[in-house]
This record gives sequence, C-alpha cells and structure tokens, in this order.
Amino acid sequence: MSFLLALSLSTGICCAIWAWISSIPSLHLITWIGFAGCTAYFASGKHGLEGISAAFFSTMSGVFSAAVALFISSKIPTPATAIIMTGIISCTMCLKSVAKPFWFIPGAFIGCFSTFAYLSSGANILSADIIPHLLSLSAGTILALSCDKGGNLLFSLFGKKEK
Repeated sequence: MSFLLALSLSTGICCAIWAWISSIPSLHLITWIGFAGCTAYFASGKHGLEGISAAFFSTMSGVFSAAVALFISSKIPTPATAIIMTGIISCTMCLKSVAKPFWFIPGAFIGCFSTFAYLSSGANILSADIIPHLLSLSAGTILALSCDKGGNLLFSLFGKKEK
C-alpha cells in the first residue's frame, strides 16, 4: 500500500464519520464548515499540533476579519463601503501574518469566506448563531489530524516504502 492510498483511505473513513457526527441535529455542527477547517490544516503543510495551531489561529482570524467587515459595513450600508471593506480586510488578513500565530494567510481567507457563506444562510454573527460555525471550523482541524494520523497508522501497518 502506498502512502497516498493509506492517507486516502483514512481520509475517506474519517470524513464519512465526520459527516455522520455533524448530521446529528442536537450537536449543531455544519458539515461543510468542518471540511473548511480540515482543508486549512492540510493546506498549511504542517502536521500534528503545528498544523492544528496554524489552521485554528488563521481561520479564527479570518472569522474576526469578517466580523469587523460586517460591523463597519452595517454602519455605512452602501455598495462603496462593501467594496472598500473588501480591500481593507484582504490587506489586513495578509498583513497580520507577521504575527507568528497568523502566518498562514490562506487559512485567514478560508475563515473569512466560510463566515460570509455561513451568514448567507441567515445566521447572525452577533448572536449565538456564530457558535456552530466556530465549533465546526475547530472540529475540522481535529478531523484533519485524524485523517493525517490515520494515514500514518495505515501506512505503518500495511505500507511499502516507495522507490
């Protein structure tokens, strides 16, 4: 078994389990947002706690950026404000990467766009509606770690070193 096959099998199993868990209504989790957190982990190129940290802090900074943009845009509700805020927020998401916890810029964009997408479903960022979003993004990083470690485990049990 190649490492790619081991990781693919682990990812398929873990993602199916995540889809099942997140479909339990009482948990208030959102499947696709979990996959956004998972994507941030793998896109960071880091593994283990370093990958979780990169994905968590960057996506949460993106959620914060979306909240700031929405707050300011709500005070000056014009099309021009939305355009200007898009530029400012995009710029600040890149600039805050100088702070070590926020180095992973794509994660900030994942957190930001997933927030806007979630809010387009009718959720309110200034209410408890934001909790399922935050929990799902966070759970997605744990999902990714499970996929990653599961792939390593399968490869160690059944893998063959590739030439």
